[in-house]
Amino acid sequence: MLRKRLVISLTLVVVLALGIITCGTIGVGAAEKKIVIGSSIITYEHPFYIDVVNGMKRVVEKAGIELLLNDPKCKLAPQVSALETYIARGVDALVVYGVDPVGVVPVVEEAIAKGIPVITADMELQTDKVVTFVGSNNIEIGTKVGKWTKEYIEKNMGGKAKIAVVAWLVSVAQQQRVQGFKDQVTQLPGVEIVTTQNVEEALRENAMTVTENILTAHKDVDFIYGSNQTCCMGAVSAVEALGAEVKVVGVDIDTEMVRAIKEGKLFATVAQQPLLLGEAAMQAAMIKIKGKECLGSDFVPERITIPVLLVSKDNLDEATKKLEILAY
Repeated sequence: MLRKRLVISLTLVVVLALGIITCGTIGVGAAEKKIVIGSSIITYEHPFYIDVVNGMKRVVEKAGIELLLNDPKCKLAPQVSALETYIARGVDALVVYGVDPVGVVPVVEEAIAKGIPVITADMELQTDKVVTFVGSNNIEIGTKVGKWTKEYIEKNMGGKAKIAVVAWLVSVAQQQRVQGFKDQVTQLPGVEIVTTQNVEEALRENAMTVTENILTAHKDVDFIYGSNQTCCMGAVSAVEALGAEVKVVGVDIDTEMVRAIKEGKLFATVAQQPLLLGEAAMQAAMIKIKGKECLGSDFVPERITIPVLLVSKDNLDEATKKLEILAY
């Protein structure tokens, strides 16, 4: 029932946003000020966030609004500075992909106090004053890939395995993915988590180095779990470079990861939908700005959950088709 309610909420946001676009008040009219939305994205260094931005731009192109973008490169201070600049400019709304769930709260609440609606996405902030949170359920993400791994170990490895985790542990979202994963695999008495390592700034080259160090120190590791695209594919690259007999599972999906699954280099991943996430966050902002004027209501659900999907070689063709339908 909960899942059905969340999907309905997402559909509602999309329908209302389309209604706003077609009512003709978004964009610049004869005597109308152009709507400006400010956004700060955690980083542009990762495929996931590049797709998030592309999803946001789709809405901008349809609606004729101005989107201001900031890349703080995973650093709190540049993100706060950018948001302060947006507030001073008097933007119509903010869409924030927070670097730090606590550190960014004061500037977010400053914006809200000045009448600027704030939509948060991907990482939940420690405040209940924002309009909505748009994102995937990160515990669910970790649980799905953990359940797949647990079942694989039971079926193929006699219930015994040593696992290493590589993750951007600064991110609360990725901490949740790690916890969901561990809660599943450690249900097997024969499973040992030998190490959990942080990947600085979640950069792929850092993930590769971390994984190489792990495999050098722990030559008996059977599985590596990477908590996002770069951590996962950095691990794949390390395993391949060392010629190690190690299975990799992870989070996110792109053409490279699909190819890795086909080639047996990546065993399973949980696919998010960053294009849809970017679109939904922007649509929520549009509703808060123009909903009352166009539709008589600016209601937005307090949480908009983007569905995720477990992908492995067993369902690869079906999953990629389904994800394309969901994202577009």
